[in-house]
This record gives sequence, C-alpha cells and structure tokens, in this order.
Amino acid sequence: MLVEAIKQSLPFAFGIALSPLPIAAIIMILMSARASTNAPAFLLGWFLGLLLVGVIVFMIPASQTEGGKPTDMAGLIRIALGILLLYFALIQWRSRPSPEDVVEVPKLLSGLDTLGAGKSLLAGFMLVAIHPKNLLLCMAGAAAIDLNTSTLVSQLGAYKIFVLIASSTVIFPMIPYLLARKRAKIIFESWKDWLVRNNKVAMAMILLVLGIVLVYRGIEFTGV
Repeated sequence: MLVEAIKQSLPFAFGIALSPLPIAAIIMILMSARASTNAPAFLLGWFLGLLLVGVIVFMIPASQTEGGKPTDMAGLIRIALGILLLYFALIQWRSRPSPEDVVEVPKLLSGLDTLGAGKSLLAGFMLVAIHPKNLLLCMAGAAAIDLNTSTLVSQLGAYKIFVLIASSTVIFPMIPYLLARKRAKIIFESWKDWLVRNNKVAMAMILLVLGIVLVYRGIEFTGV
C-alpha cells in the first residue's frame, strides 16, 4: 500500500517541483543581502504549507471506503480537481507572453529580495497554501496517498516522500549558493529570467497533463 501511495502521488509531486514560481522565489531570496536568514525562513514556510494542506486533506471524510476501495465521492473530488487544473492550464496558456513582450516579475515575487525573515516565511507558506495551482496539486497528491493507505504510519511515510520530491527543486539552489555564493548569484540571474519568462507556458503544460490524469482517475472511480 505504501509503494502504491507513493506511485499514485508522484505525478503531483513532480508537478509542484516543476512549478517555476517557487524556484524563482528561492533564487531571488538567495540573491538578496539577507539570504542566510531569509532562505531558511522561506523553506520553513514552504514545508509548513505542504504540511497544512496534507493534514486538511487527510481529515476529509469519504475519500475511501472502510475496505480501502474508492468511493464515488473520491471519484467526484478528483474530477472536480482535474477540471480546475484544466481551467488554470487554459488561463496560463492564453496569458503566455509573446517572444517580443517584456515580462515583468509576478506580483507574488516582487520585493522578495527586500523582505525580512518573517515575510519570507509567509511567502513560502503562501506559495503552497494560497497559490491556487500548487494548492490543487498538493491536494491531489495528498488525496492519492489517503486513498492508497490504511494506516497513519504508511500515510505519513508516503507523504514525507511526496514533500521531499515536491520540494527538491526549491532546495536544490541552496547547494550552489553554499558552495560558491558569488558565482552562484551570476547563474541565478539567468535562471530567474528564464523561469519568469517561461512560467506560464511551463505551468500550462504541467496542469494540462495532470488535469487529464485526475479526470481519468475520477471517471474510473465513479464508473461513469
């Protein structure tokens, strides 16, 4: 059951990990003068956001039957989440910039390089618990784990793996920063520009694939 729970939640963990905005956010913080305090605060907020969403999903009843089989409600929840992801995919695609457009830093990221530790923590939390696309992906991953586990131990074990994979790309920039700060900041600048410019296209593709996966699984559960 644990292996199956991890397997079913992997697409959504990768979806969060490949989301450009959180990666751009940690890069902007690492380029700031207060990186040594703000980056750990941001990561703490990020982990707290993932934890909160997971706990809420695990507390929602009717995600599975007593025997561990999916209920119609489980299917309907997945169909609803899948449709929301497809809707956001369409919005992202239609609002993508053209090659000649000047792309501005999203409002959610503006000013990150001047924030204190408290607001950096809040920014990390908001990029999971408030940001609609990452929130939906986290809910879908937690729901997949909830459906495929029967004990609290296996549930927590699978969710730890989910959180680590979802956070891998946010943690990764810390490595070059710790090894070579000055050189890393030059690299981070080009990474940030690419992530900001390609954010909408990348998210559209990710949400399209995962939306289709969720709707398909929901239909399987309900037998529609």
